[in-house]
Amino acid sequence: DMELFDQRVAEVLAKKREELDVLSNQELIDLCLEKGLKQGNAKKDRMERLLVEVQKTGEVEAAVAAIARKVYRKELLALSKAALLKLCTKHGVDPIVKPVLVERIMTKENGGFDGSGEVADELEASEESKEPEDEVLPEEEQAEEPVMKKPRGR
Repeated sequence: DMELFDQRVAEVLAKKREELDVLSNQELIDLCLEKGLKQGNAKKDRMERLLVEVQKTGEVEAAVAAIARKVYRKELLALSKAALLKLCTKHGVDPIVKPVLVERIMTKENGGFDGSGEVADELEASEESKEPEDEVLPEEEQAEEPVMKKPRGR
């Protein structure tokens, strides 16, 4: 839908404009020089040149595509298993991906330790879709993540 695309482009450009607006004149001059653009006389000129450059390089389209993918992912996570299986069949996608199954089995059998040195993240899809992403908590509410220890030999 072109209308939705144009709306998202406007949102991305507005966000980029805000990011540029907080920069000093010297930082904007440096960015213009870095990108091979004319510096201009005023901060507004520099910002506009940088915004046009962002559009020319495809950065805006990439950001819009990332937003669309994130929205679609949330929509898919909200679907039932039956609806997801129906979509897999429709698109010819194998719903059972062997490497994913192997990792999940190994993680469960080893008490959360999968041997990669990282803690396995086993959120249910329904829980993940309900939680806001990229939420920043105040420092006093932030806690260190628990570290899973390697299980003892069996």
